[in-house]
Amino acid sequence: MNGNSTLFAFYCYNTQIGQSSGGMHIMEGVINIVIVILIVVCIWIYILWKNSQKMHESLVLLAQQHNLVRNDDRVRTLCRALHILNPQLTAGVDYVLRHDNPERAPYIAEWLTDAARPSEEEIKSAMLEISDIHHEEKYVALRWAEYQSVEAQLDAAYQARQGDNAVQLKVDEEIRAVKEKYPKTDECV
Repeated sequence: MNGNSTLFAFYCYNTQIGQSSGGMHIMEGVINIVIVILIVVCIWIYILWKNSQKMHESLVLLAQQHNLVRNDDRVRTLCRALHILNPQLTAGVDYVLRHDNPERAPYIAEWLTDAARPSEEEIKSAMLEISDIHHEEKYVALRWAEYQSVEAQLDAAYQARQGDNAVQLKVDEEIRAVKEKYPKTDECV
C-alpha cells in the first residue's frame, strides 16, 4: 500500500466513526426528548387524576347535602334560613349541614366559603321569619314594590321586538337585582 491509499483508508475510517458517533449523539438526544415527554405526560395524567378525585368528592358531598335537605324538614328549614341570610350560598358547596341526632337540632358542620358565617342569632331570626305563615306573601309584596310597572315591562318588551333591546336589558337587570335582594326561601340547594 502506498501512502496515499493509507491516508485515504484512515480518512474513511475516521469519517465513519465520526458519522456513527454523530448518529449516537442524535439518538441520545431523541431518547432524552422522549423521556422528558413521557415524564411531562405522566405528571399531566397525575394532575388530571387528582382533580377528578377532588371533583368526585365535591359531587358526592353536594349530592349528600341535597338528599339531606330534601328528606329532613329541620335541615331544610336551616338551609332556607341560611339562604335568606345569603342567597348566593349553596349547601354542599359553601357549607355542610349535619343532623346526626334526631333529638338535637341540625347544625352547620363546616363553613367552606370566605363569606361571613352567620351568627346563631341571625340564623334564629331567619328561622322565625320562615315559620311566619305570611312569609311568602311578604317577599312577593317586597318584590312587587320594587319592580317596574307591568306597562313599563311591556313597553320594554315591545321596544326589544322592534330591535332596541337596551331598555329590556335594563329592566331584566333590575328584576334580577330585586330577585336576589328578596329571594324565594325554598331555593336553598
